[in-house]
Amino acid sequence: KNNDIPGARALYQKALNEGVNDPIVWVGMGHIETLEGKKDAARQRFEAAITASTKKKKADPEILNAIGRANADGDTKTGDPVYAIEKLKTAAELAPNNPDIFINMGINYLKMSDRGGDAYEAFTNAIKADPKNARARYRLGRIFLSQGNSERFLSYFNDAVASDPAFAPGYLELYSYYANRDVNKAKEYLDKFVENTDKDCNNDFFYADYLFRAGKYQESLDKAKAMEAGACATYPRLKVLKAYDYNRLGDSAQARSNIETFLSTANPKDIQSDDYELGYQVMKSFPGSEKTAISYLEKALELDTVRATRFKYMDTIASVYRKLGNWEERLKWLRLSFATNPNPSNLDIYNLGDAAANAGQYTLADSMFTAYQTKYPDQVYGIQGLARTAVLRDKDTTAGTAVPAVMNYINWMVSKDKERYKNQIITQYGYLVYVHANVQKDYAAALKDLEGILAVDPTNSYALQTSEVIKKVMNRGTAPKAAPKTTPKAPAGKTTTTTKPNTTTKK
Repeated sequence: KNNDIPGARALYQKALNEGVNDPIVWVGMGHIETLEGKKDAARQRFEAAITASTKKKKADPEILNAIGRANADGDTKTGDPVYAIEKLKTAAELAPNNPDIFINMGINYLKMSDRGGDAYEAFTNAIKADPKNARARYRLGRIFLSQGNSERFLSYFNDAVASDPAFAPGYLELYSYYANRDVNKAKEYLDKFVENTDKDCNNDFFYADYLFRAGKYQESLDKAKAMEAGACATYPRLKVLKAYDYNRLGDSAQARSNIETFLSTANPKDIQSDDYELGYQVMKSFPGSEKTAISYLEKALELDTVRATRFKYMDTIASVYRKLGNWEERLKWLRLSFATNPNPSNLDIYNLGDAAANAGQYTLADSMFTAYQTKYPDQVYGIQGLARTAVLRDKDTTAGTAVPAVMNYINWMVSKDKERYKNQIITQYGYLVYVHANVQKDYAAALKDLEGILAVDPTNSYALQTSEVIKKVMNRGTAPKAAPKTTPKAPAGKTTTTTKPNTTTKK
């Protein structure tokens, strides 16, 4: 429990050296070997323990359960869950009223991909075996916590502490949930946690964490420094808390120093996805550190299993690449986000289309902007994106292939609200003037485009002057000087900047 694996190994080895050949001690040593990644050696210990404890062809369910617990320990890469579940199923047949067997079975199922339903069933069976079992309810809450289902996980965590008012882990989860939502309620759960645990560095840390959540950053920092100067100097997450405090207090250099030290030296099991996100938040304020910031987000993504949070990380990585002008990487991450999002918002659709257009993936861009226009026909961004993509396809305007899409865009804006979209209409007609006059030499079409500008802005100097030039040239039958490729001037006080859509669906 103190994460002193060498100490546990020495204790078991001493017992074995002194002739304590009890199967449960062999399982204990197998547990250590499992945590050390020595699966084959561990299995030999487990099998020997099973053989030695089997009586009248029946295995000892306590030994089988201990093997299941050993493999349930550690992260998803630790242990052999398939082997453990096999043994635990046998144990459940022999001792169907032991809830601990089903809990260990559920934890092992959670180590396997796509076996959440089996884990849910195992934890539910633990409650059937012991209706007052707080640990099983807590584990069910953890399943729904990973899914972001607050209604379900809060229900299970509250049931856990109601079943056993001394069950500290339930209070800690409730504290964590309310810490960023209701600091007063969070404090109540923190007090309950402290009341039901032995006084140790964890208690001091969670109190310092509470001070941070309550906005008392200096007090939180002072508490962390006091821990660092005393018996809790080696508490693994102190530097994370200090980084949070320094970041909120505006000391970005100290925040960077603490979070970088933690992320580079901490045991991987002590690092949470939020720690890497903090690393990103701190590093992004330092010019030239964008790649480090992105690497932190990628590591946060690896650790986080909550779907909505994973979308956030992917989209944030994409936004950093957007600032760097790396369109291909931005597109890659937005495609990943979109592919795993069951309910993309209008902003998600637009961003993927925009990223595809900038990266030269015009077919994808067309499909996304067409989808946008179909789903949100009264918003400008779909048809606007189609026009922009068409223009990007015809890079030097020699083909003139963007003309139909640009004309559709103009007609949509005129039909909706030509005053509201005046700037965009002028800009798009300016593009058509250039194509018709300079590329296609269709002066009549160019003149019609200029009339379109004057229809929304009768005093537009560009349209008035260029119309006169083209009319004179048409009368003389000679080619005019090339119409400007630049955007015609918009009315005073206006801009021609296009904004992105607001999202209609929060992630």
